Amino acid sequence: MSDAHSTDLRRRAEPSPAHFEETVKLLHATIPERVCIRDTPEYEDARKGFWALEQAQCKPHCIIQPCNSQEVSDVMRILRNTGCPFGVKSGGHGRLAGESSVSSGVLIDLKRLDKVELSADKTSCKVGPGNNWKNVYGHLNPKGLIVVGGRASTVGVGGFCVSGGISFFSNRHGWALDNVLSFEVVLADGSIVQASPESNADLYKALRGGGANFGIVTEFTLSVYPYQDLWGGGIAYEWQQADDVIDAFIAYGNDNVGNRDSSVILAALNYEGQWLYHTDIEHLKPTEPDRDSVLGKFLQIPSLGITAGHASLSERTDSIASHTPKGLCNGYYTFCTKVDKRIIKFFFETWRAETDRIIGEHGIDGAPLADINFVPQNIIDAMSRNGGNALGRAGKEPFLVYLLERNWSNPNNSQHVWKAMRATVVKTLSKAKELGKEDDYVYLNYANPFQDVFDGYGKESTAFLTGVSRKYDPDGLFQFQRKAGWHLNGPLRPIDKEAPWHAADSVML
Repeated sequence: MSDAHSTDLRRRAEPSPAHFEETVKLLHATIPERVCIRDTPEYEDARKGFWALEQAQCKPHCIIQPCNSQEVSDVMRILRNTGCPFGVKSGGHGRLAGESSVSSGVLIDLKRLDKVELSADKTSCKVGPGNNWKNVYGHLNPKGLIVVGGRASTVGVGGFCVSGGISFFSNRHGWALDNVLSFEVVLADGSIVQASPESNADLYKALRGGGANFGIVTEFTLSVYPYQDLWGGGIAYEWQQADDVIDAFIAYGNDNVGNRDSSVILAALNYEGQWLYHTDIEHLKPTEPDRDSVLGKFLQIPSLGITAGHASLSERTDSIASHTPKGLCNGYYTFCTKVDKRIIKFFFETWRAETDRIIGEHGIDGAPLADINFVPQNIIDAMSRNGGNALGRAGKEPFLVYLLERNWSNPNNSQHVWKAMRATVVKTLSKAKELGKEDDYVYLNYANPFQDVFDGYGKESTAFLTGVSRKYDPDGLFQFQRKAGWHLNGPLRPIDKEAPWHAADSVML
């Protein structure tokens, strides 16, 4: 894409108020019953569909809620002609303004695309992007079936499946994006295409990790697997148990046979003023794991309490969702390193120190949490399935995905939280580099809008993604006219510069 062409696309994506009015009129004339106009009850109800406070505060010129792929196509043709900026929301679980929300232009809300349709042979399921995992599991679990989906029931299907998708079932089946058999996609010109290993294979690969850069996915066909209830929950440990807990976590991640029917998240959290280590363990069987197994080792460590027990998948994912309530300020920061106990321990200690500092200085409320997901060899092996995904991880060694997350009630405290997060990330990455354990990959589902996600995929993968973007979206609508989310060819730009999380470069990496 030439610089001159890029400049023209940027200009078209910043229309005048007259363009906004024209766009709204055209949308209303085409599918009037789907358009929610500012300051109407329908519009305000649609804004409430976002999980995070910052997203819900954005006010697009209108919100449109198409019911099928043809209506999405009609919307895209109008937006293409008028040059009006837009964003796309599926489940709306993004944490920050600009992830799937827009403060001007049109928000395409896919909530009505909520199909869940099991195939006759029960090996695949067509799922609309407007679903959250609670709805999908509610359809499939009573039939003894699952798909590789989210660990919190409130998470949406769309972003989860095109960006990564860490699941309870990933150690056996891989991430969610490696369990998508095909995509139905509306492209920038309004055409509706199928992307699979047999049709538009390059687009199929790009959608598995490339996010919303190529079109609007209106239907996912997902692999379906047999399901039984779980035995899972949390175990809390005293801070002094760090060595035992981290050793068990690393041993678990490195056991590619023993970890296949389970999932573990290692965390540090502050509970009522007390810092704890915590593991969320999920045994994909309805019974407690053998205490001599690699998963059972966590049960052998002296603990402050265990909340684990027999549960359905819906019960477990509802429980996890309940710990991340809707309507608060939320901050996330993620990065990766190679596996090393010293870095894990340093990370948790640093986050504790930074959190204690801002609590002491500013009295910030909310729940500070730091957690780590181990990505073992069996998940990496699954990344080569069906021609491979776009993440650039195939053939690499196991690694760790770190996540800092926190909620708080007062938007005026946002910059203090972001600075504490950034300090933790910078110090931990410096430690990893010192030990020769750095890893540039950034997990898109956990990233915040300040992070350059695709640079971490590696040159070969980013070149591939850019080529696919130019092939299927030669005018760059999803790079410049789409204002929400992460971009390949355009800058990562927060759309609402008045939003409380939009700080100076001091919070960027």
